[in-house]
Amino acid sequence: MIDRSDDSGSADQAEALSFVVSADEARAIDDWSAAHHIDDRSEAVHRLVNLALHAAAEPDDVHLR
Repeated sequence: MIDRSDDSGSADQAEALSFVVSADEARAIDDWSAAHHIDDRSEAVHRLVNLALHAAAEPDDVHLR
């Protein structure tokens, strides 16, 4: 976990993230993206992260591994 308590940036400031996924995960993201008519992979990842974060707020609805 990274301690960001020193950050002076606002909560609205965007932050770039970089990470690696498996080929199967990339295909799953692309399949989800196509099914939802999203042409940009980064936009698809952004939406999936938002969905997961909202689902995590409702622990009885979704079990994340």
